[in-house]
Amino acid sequence: MAKNANQQTNAKQKAPVTIDNAVASKTKESSSKPVLLWVAVVVLLIISAGLYWLIEQQKVQMVSMSERIGATSQQFNGQLQGLEQSVSAGAASTEQLLENLNSTDIGLTEKIEEIIKIQDMTSDDVKRVWTLSEVEFLLQTANQSVQLAADSEGARQALLLADEKLKELADPRLYRLRAILSDEQLALAAVPKIDIDGMAVRLQSAIERVDNLQVLLAPERAKQESDASEPSVLPQDWSSALSSAWQQIRSLVVIRHQQDGAAAVLVPEERYFLYQNMHLKLEAARVALLDGRETLFQDSLAAAEKWLEQYFTGAERDALLASVQSLKTEKITVEMPDISGSLVWLQQNGDQE
Repeated sequence: MAKNANQQTNAKQKAPVTIDNAVASKTKESSSKPVLLWVAVVVLLIISAGLYWLIEQQKVQMVSMSERIGATSQQFNGQLQGLEQSVSAGAASTEQLLENLNSTDIGLTEKIEEIIKIQDMTSDDVKRVWTLSEVEFLLQTANQSVQLAADSEGARQALLLADEKLKELADPRLYRLRAILSDEQLALAAVPKIDIDGMAVRLQSAIERVDNLQVLLAPERAKQESDASEPSVLPQDWSSALSSAWQQIRSLVVIRHQQDGAAAVLVPEERYFLYQNMHLKLEAARVALLDGRETLFQDSLAAAEKWLEQYFTGAERDALLASVQSLKTEKITVEMPDISGSLVWLQQNGDQE
């Protein structure tokens, strides 16, 4: 009993302590709730800041990635364009190569056909083909001599050589060609011969003798000593003064006429230009002669003749004038005949077997 009473007493003594502890614990719990709340808020703010930073970093990375993708896309487009241009150039080159190969193939085919044809030819056939090739070359040379150089003699010699080649060949199928060649040789033989070289030498000699010509000079004005020695007489009235003034004015103007009707008379100071003009006119005639320009040749000689008659005199002038007048009567161009008939006939009928 006593033991139970002690236990109860002890329990009563411990009971207040337990109540105080409970109250204290409740007080602690009530005071720790705001702290936890602030901690939670701080944690949330930190987490939000971290999420914001992560989002911004993702945005920066996306922008950077987008820029890299754009640069890569531009580079890829440039490379693609370069590749397209290379492909186009390669296609054009390939097409050109195919065309060249095609033309080469055609040429080789023709050569093969010629070789096959030659293999089937006899020695006489080969001689005929070779001779006709030489004849064709000679006929082309003759036509060029006529058309480009107006060389009738050179063209006739080429036709003679061609006829000799045909004569050696002795092919009856080519008699028609020889007849055409004979007609063309006669036509060339009928062309007047023009001594271009001789006329050029004569003009050169005339040019060299221009400086020896004597220029027609103006006569010296005679001094009228009698007029100068006469004493001056004063006019008595106004009519006499007017008449005297008119006489003095008329004495200042002198009109001279040449007996040969020349248009002008030059003073010695103008000789240089006169000689140079004569040189130019004769040189122009020589150039026109060598160039085969008939109109310019005749015009230059006519101008030189006029100047010789108008501004020069003496025996040297007469000789040079006679040479110029003789050259004026010469023809430097002639109508060349058409000798293309033989070449046309050979090109159309030369391959006949």
